[in-house]
Amino acid sequence: MANRGSHKPNGSSPMCQFKLVLLGESAVGKSSLVLRFVKGQFHEFQESTIGAAFLTQTVVLDDTTLKFEIWDTAGQERYHSLAPMYYRGSQAAVVVYDITNQDTFARAKTWVRELEKQGSPNIVIALAGNKADMANKRMVEYEDAQAYAEEKSLLFMETSAKTAMNVNDIFLAIAKRLPRNDDSGNRQRTQGQHLEDKDRREVKEGGCCSK
Repeated sequence: MANRGSHKPNGSSPMCQFKLVLLGESAVGKSSLVLRFVKGQFHEFQESTIGAAFLTQTVVLDDTTLKFEIWDTAGQERYHSLAPMYYRGSQAAVVVYDITNQDTFARAKTWVRELEKQGSPNIVIALAGNKADMANKRMVEYEDAQAYAEEKSLLFMETSAKTAMNVNDIFLAIAKRLPRNDDSGNRQRTQGQHLEDKDRREVKEGGCCSK
Protein backbone atom coordinates (compact mmCIF):
# COMPACT_ATOMS: atom_id res chain seq x y z
CA MET A 1 0.00 0.00 0.00
CA ALA A 2 1.09 3.55 -0.55
CA ASN A 3 2.30 5.63 2.31
CA ARG A 4 -0.43 8.28 2.36
CA GLY A 5 0.68 9.87 5.60
CA SER A 6 3.99 11.18 4.33
CA HIS A 7 5.79 11.87 1.08
CA LYS A 8 9.18 11.38 2.74
CA PRO A 9 11.24 8.67 1.08
CA ASN A 10 12.42 5.62 2.98
CA GLY A 11 16.21 5.71 2.89
CA SER A 12 16.43 1.92 2.49
CA SER A 13 13.99 1.64 -0.40
CA PRO A 14 14.98 1.73 -4.09
CA MET A 15 14.38 5.03 -5.90
CA CYS A 16 12.68 5.44 -9.27
CA GLN A 17 12.44 8.83 -10.96
CA PHE A 18 9.72 9.84 -13.40
CA LYS A 19 9.03 13.00 -15.35
CA LEU A 20 5.43 14.21 -15.05
CA VAL A 21 3.80 17.12 -16.87
CA LEU A 22 0.58 19.02 -16.10
CA LEU A 23 -1.43 20.32 -19.05
CA GLY A 24 -4.67 22.25 -19.29
CA GLU A 25 -6.24 25.63 -19.89
CA SER A 26 -5.25 28.67 -17.85
CA ALA A 27 -6.99 29.01 -14.46
CA VAL A 28 -8.12 25.37 -14.18
CA GLY A 29 -5.93 24.98 -11.10
CA LYS A 30 -2.84 23.13 -12.32
CA SER A 31 -0.46 25.12 -10.13
CA SER A 32 -2.82 24.80 -7.17
CA LEU A 33 -2.90 21.02 -7.55
CA VAL A 34 0.90 20.86 -7.62
CA LEU A 35 1.22 23.21 -4.64
CA ARG A 36 -1.23 21.08 -2.65
CA PHE A 37 0.58 17.87 -3.60
CA VAL A 38 4.13 19.12 -3.03
CA LYS A 39 3.68 21.50 -0.07
CA GLY A 40 0.22 20.76 1.28
CA GLN A 41 -0.77 24.39 0.68
CA PHE A 42 -3.53 26.26 -1.13
CA HIS A 43 -3.54 29.92 -2.13
CA GLU A 44 -6.91 31.41 -3.07
CA PHE A 45 -5.26 33.74 -5.57
CA GLN A 46 -2.57 31.79 -7.39
CA GLU A 47 -0.48 33.72 -9.91
CA SER A 48 -0.53 32.40 -13.46
CA THR A 49 2.46 30.29 -14.40
CA ILE A 50 4.84 31.87 -16.91
CA GLY A 51 6.13 29.23 -19.32
CA ALA A 52 6.51 26.42 -16.80
CA ALA A 53 7.46 25.77 -13.19
CA PHE A 54 9.55 22.81 -12.03
CA LEU A 55 8.94 21.01 -8.72
CA THR A 56 9.71 17.61 -7.24
CA GLN A 57 7.92 15.31 -4.84
CA THR A 58 8.39 11.74 -3.67
CA VAL A 59 5.89 9.07 -2.72
CA VAL A 60 6.49 5.66 -1.18
CA LEU A 61 4.63 2.82 -2.83
CA ASP A 62 5.07 -0.66 -1.39
CA ASP A 63 8.85 -0.87 -0.89
CA THR A 64 9.79 1.64 -3.59
CA THR A 65 10.29 5.40 -3.44
CA LEU A 66 9.09 7.21 -6.56
CA LYS A 67 10.35 10.70 -7.27
CA PHE A 68 8.15 12.82 -9.51
CA GLU A 69 9.90 15.55 -11.46
CA ILE A 70 6.93 17.78 -12.18
CA TRP A 71 6.62 20.31 -14.99
CA ASP A 72 3.66 22.63 -14.35
CA THR A 73 2.96 24.29 -17.70
CA ALA A 74 1.29 27.59 -18.45
CA GLY A 75 -2.21 27.34 -19.89
CA GLN A 76 -2.26 30.55 -21.91
CA GLU A 77 -2.48 30.00 -25.66
CA ARG A 78 0.70 32.00 -26.30
CA TYR A 79 2.69 29.33 -24.43
CA HIS A 80 1.20 26.38 -26.31
CA SER A 81 4.19 26.15 -28.65
CA LEU A 82 6.42 25.51 -25.62
CA ALA A 83 4.37 22.55 -24.37
CA PRO A 84 6.19 19.84 -26.37
CA MET A 85 9.43 20.88 -24.68
CA TYR A 86 7.87 19.93 -21.34
CA TYR A 87 5.90 16.79 -22.18
CA ARG A 88 8.67 15.34 -24.36
CA GLY A 89 10.17 12.40 -22.51
CA SER A 90 7.50 12.45 -19.80
CA GLN A 91 6.42 9.10 -18.40
CA ALA A 92 3.22 10.60 -16.97
CA ALA A 93 0.83 13.50 -17.55
CA VAL A 94 -2.06 15.04 -15.65
CA VAL A 95 -4.53 16.78 -17.95
CA VAL A 96 -6.61 19.18 -15.89
CA TYR A 97 -9.98 20.78 -16.56
CA ASP A 98 -12.38 22.88 -14.48
CA ILE A 99 -15.70 21.13 -13.75
CA THR A 100 -17.44 24.54 -13.87
CA ASN A 101 -16.21 25.32 -17.40
CA GLN A 102 -17.21 23.13 -20.35
CA ASP A 103 -14.65 24.75 -22.65
CA THR A 104 -11.77 23.58 -20.45
CA PHE A 105 -13.03 19.99 -20.76
CA ALA A 106 -13.03 20.29 -24.56
CA ARG A 107 -9.51 21.68 -24.35
CA ALA A 108 -8.46 18.78 -22.12
CA LYS A 109 -9.55 16.38 -24.85
CA THR A 110 -7.30 18.27 -27.27
CA TRP A 111 -4.34 17.84 -24.93
CA VAL A 112 -5.05 14.10 -24.66
CA ARG A 113 -5.07 13.79 -28.44
CA GLU A 114 -1.78 15.67 -28.64
CA LEU A 115 -0.19 13.40 -26.04
CA GLU A 116 -1.46 10.33 -27.88
CA LYS A 117 0.19 11.55 -31.10
CA GLN A 118 3.38 13.16 -29.80
CA GLY A 119 3.92 11.96 -26.23
CA SER A 120 5.93 8.95 -25.11
CA PRO A 121 4.44 5.63 -26.35
CA ASN A 122 3.72 4.28 -22.86
CA ILE A 123 2.86 7.55 -21.14
CA VAL A 124 0.43 7.27 -18.22
CA ILE A 125 -2.29 9.92 -18.61
CA ALA A 126 -4.61 11.01 -15.80
CA LEU A 127 -7.60 13.28 -16.30
CA ALA A 128 -8.34 15.56 -13.35
CA GLY A 129 -11.67 17.37 -13.05
CA ASN A 130 -10.58 20.13 -10.68
CA LYS A 131 -12.61 22.50 -8.49
CA ALA A 132 -14.86 19.71 -7.22
CA ASP A 133 -15.57 21.94 -4.20
CA MET A 134 -17.63 24.09 -6.60
CA ALA A 135 -20.01 21.30 -7.61
CA ASN A 136 -22.97 23.66 -7.27
CA LYS A 137 -21.64 25.43 -10.38
CA ARG A 138 -20.88 22.23 -12.28
CA MET A 139 -20.97 22.38 -16.09
CA VAL A 140 -19.16 19.08 -16.82
CA GLU A 141 -21.01 16.00 -15.57
CA TYR A 142 -18.93 13.41 -13.74
CA GLU A 143 -20.44 10.60 -15.83
CA ASP A 144 -19.47 12.31 -19.10
CA ALA A 145 -15.85 12.73 -18.04
CA GLN A 146 -15.71 9.19 -16.66
CA ALA A 147 -17.07 7.76 -19.91
CA TYR A 148 -14.49 9.71 -21.91
CA ALA A 149 -11.68 8.54 -19.61
CA GLU A 150 -12.78 4.92 -19.96
CA GLU A 151 -12.91 5.27 -23.74
CA LYS A 152 -9.34 6.60 -23.76
CA SER A 153 -8.04 4.30 -20.97
CA LEU A 154 -7.19 7.29 -18.78
CA LEU A 155 -7.05 7.48 -15.03
CA PHE A 156 -9.81 9.81 -13.89
CA MET A 157 -10.67 11.59 -10.65
CA GLU A 158 -12.41 14.78 -9.72
CA THR A 159 -10.14 16.82 -7.48
CA SER A 160 -10.13 19.92 -5.34
CA ALA A 161 -6.87 21.70 -4.69
CA LYS A 162 -8.77 23.83 -2.16
CA THR A 163 -9.97 20.95 0.04
CA ALA A 164 -7.22 18.48 -1.01
CA MET A 165 -9.88 16.03 -2.28
CA ASN A 166 -8.21 13.27 -4.33
CA VAL A 167 -5.05 15.33 -4.91
CA ASN A 168 -2.65 12.82 -3.36
CA ASP A 169 -4.80 9.97 -4.64
CA ILE A 170 -4.47 10.89 -8.31
CA PHE A 171 -0.67 11.05 -8.08
CA LEU A 172 -0.61 7.74 -6.20
CA ALA A 173 -2.83 6.18 -8.88
CA ILE A 174 -0.33 7.34 -11.49
CA ALA A 175 2.53 5.91 -9.43
CA LYS A 176 0.83 2.51 -9.37
CA ARG A 177 0.74 2.42 -13.17
CA LEU A 178 4.38 3.36 -13.63
CA PRO A 179 7.00 0.58 -14.01
CA ARG A 180 8.83 -0.18 -10.77
CA ASN A 181 9.69 -3.87 -10.62
CA ASP A 182 12.36 -3.77 -13.31
CA ASP A 183 14.69 -1.16 -14.73
CA SER A 184 12.24 0.05 -17.40
CA GLY A 185 11.67 3.31 -15.58
CA ASN A 186 15.39 3.91 -15.36
CA ARG A 187 15.77 3.08 -19.06
CA GLN A 188 13.10 5.61 -19.92
CA ARG A 189 14.79 8.09 -17.64
CA THR A 190 18.16 7.58 -19.33
CA GLN A 191 16.68 7.86 -22.80
CA GLY A 192 15.05 11.18 -21.99
CA GLN A 193 17.80 12.58 -19.79
CA HIS A 194 19.65 14.57 -22.45
CA LEU A 195 16.39 16.12 -23.62
CA GLU A 196 15.33 16.97 -20.07
CA ASP A 197 18.69 18.54 -19.22
CA LYS A 198 18.47 20.57 -22.42
CA ASP A 199 14.92 21.62 -21.50
CA ARG A 200 16.06 22.86 -18.08
CA ARG A 201 18.85 24.89 -19.65
CA GLU A 202 16.41 26.42 -22.12
CA VAL A 203 13.99 27.28 -19.34
CA LYS A 204 16.74 28.80 -17.21
CA GLU A 205 18.33 30.71 -20.06
CA GLY A 206 14.99 31.86 -21.45
CA GLY A 207 13.75 33.02 -18.08
CA CYS A 208 10.34 31.40 -18.56
CA CYS A 209 10.21 29.57 -15.25
CA SER A 210 7.96 31.09 -12.62
CA LYS A 211 9.58 32.08 -9.36
